[in-house]
Amino acid sequence: MHSVRQLLIGIAFVFALACGGPAANAADRQKADSGKTQIVAKLGRREITISDLRSEMARSGLSPNEPASERIALERIITRALLTDAARDANLHRQPEAMRRMAIAQEQALADLYLTTASQPPEPTRDEIEQFVRENPTLFAKRRAYSFSVLTLPTNNFDEEKFSPLFDESENFDALSVVLNDANIEFSVGPARQVANAFPEAIRDQLAEYGVRDNIVIKGAQNTQIMKITGVERAPLNSKDSLVLARNALLRMNADDRAKNLLASLRKKTSLSYYRKSAAPLSDTKGME
Repeated sequence: MHSVRQLLIGIAFVFALACGGPAANAADRQKADSGKTQIVAKLGRREITISDLRSEMARSGLSPNEPASERIALERIITRALLTDAARDANLHRQPEAMRRMAIAQEQALADLYLTTASQPPEPTRDEIEQFVRENPTLFAKRRAYSFSVLTLPTNNFDEEKFSPLFDESENFDALSVVLNDANIEFSVGPARQVANAFPEAIRDQLAEYGVRDNIVIKGAQNTQIMKITGVERAPLNSKDSLVLARNALLRMNADDRAKNLLASLRKKTSLSYYRKSAAPLSDTKGME
């Protein structure tokens, strides 16, 4: 039996609830669904387009394959627009702090766009794709799907030494739930299912050796999740899907590498001096007061 403590820090599974706002009329909705119009909603006189929706999904890291992603993205656009209009009505956009924040946001947007464009990698070859499939069996031929029971509680109430014996070797969270209830600690328990691809490589490789009742403890700034494996099944990808996934993974990895190299090159070409020791990299603090 394996016991895993704080195997992964700062990554949580978020179950998004789609919140519906006022519905568009049937004719507009049918046009949007059929692709005959770019408009997906109207907020006052403002038209929110499919392009707006896709940009928000990309900015927020929402997958186009998730059914609720478009609803979540649209709700975020609407919320932001409502708050922005209210801020302008209150004349906040003319205040120095607001102008500073807007300048930073504009600078960040331009930097992100340049980095994305300049670090775009070349298309991987068929040989590179097939080699990636062979070197990562836990993503493809030996991929597994995991069912979990997930107990979530506030991180400041998580006592690892006290709580671990209550769930470590158990098949469920019954014993821990009793203790949490007696201590009036709020918590929730629910199911989750994830394929191996959802985890970083180091975690995925360790999970390949784990089985039912083994645990992952994920500590975040606000909440801690205790994930107990309740089921493991083989979920190999077929050859066609493997090639598609491998290509996309290689593009992401190569883009990350190119982005790092690009930033390193830009730093070398620019004169950069540090004058505050607490803000400077440790390697540049020698001799600073």
